[in-house]
Amino acid sequence: MAEQPLDRLLITTGATLARFRRRVVAAHGLSATALDLLTVLTGEDGLPHRELAGRLGLTPATLTPVVDALEREGAVRRDRDAADRRVVRVCLTENGWRRCTTVADQVDRTLRETVPDERPEVRHYLDEVLAAVEGRLT
Repeated sequence: MAEQPLDRLLITTGATLARFRRRVVAAHGLSATALDLLTVLTGEDGLPHRELAGRLGLTPATLTPVVDALEREGAVRRDRDAADRRVVRVCLTENGWRRCTTVADQVDRTLRETVPDERPEVRHYLDEVLAAVEGRLT
């Protein structure tokens, strides 16, 4: 196989890892988006739906069915904002926190068992690539 250009290698690696992660998360009954949502809410006192969507890089309409499903299973709840009743805050429940922690730990363990050992120099390089590209986007 011919050596791939660096940009193609990074894109292919990221896409492949994302598919792998989605499969591992799905084996625990969540979508990757649902796990990301629970993770973002960890340590927060709830977030307005629109802000949560922005943090996840989604539109509010795309996020709604994910929040609906998590609310049905008791992982999140919707609360009206006390200062502005028009704003709906999505809040993590104790059940959601436990679910997030359990699934995230299992995903992390599976990735550690599958992916070669982490190398600090590789992480440093990837952090530099990310910062450089993000810098060019702003």
